[in-house]
Amino acid sequence: MNKEHMPVFIEDESNKDKIVTEYSQKKKLIMEVFTYQQKIAMMRILLDIIHADGRIDAREMFYFGQLKEEFQLPEESHKDVEEKNSLLALVQIKAFDEKQKEFFSELMSRMIVVDEDVNANEIAIYKVVRDFAGIKSAFHGED
Repeated sequence: MNKEHMPVFIEDESNKDKIVTEYSQKKKLIMEVFTYQQKIAMMRILLDIIHADGRIDAREMFYFGQLKEEFQLPEESHKDVEEKNSLLALVQIKAFDEKQKEFFSELMSRMIVVDEDVNANEIAIYKVVRDFAGIKSAFHGED
């Protein structure tokens, strides 16, 4: 699992406030930068990645739940995510600005590796999203 979404053990207490503040600022930025529908679109594609290998791993669902919390999505948003058409989600992601696309690229990469089993179907979804949406970042495990 990526260090950014793992519990942080702070050895140097003098740095604790800085780390907490940076995390809080990032969380606030997520809330300001993305609309509800954009968050639903990202979660739809991430759900597609979860299902791509035919197995739903507990680590994938845990990470999905963490993102749902970070996005401050209500419990009933799961219905919106499941009902969201993946192709329409892809069109919405294509309209993201470069920073939003980079952020989403990182989320997809983390979702692919969180279960420690990088599957060809997961990579295929990443590439389709990247190519269609004009995301510049390649998956970090890509040649």
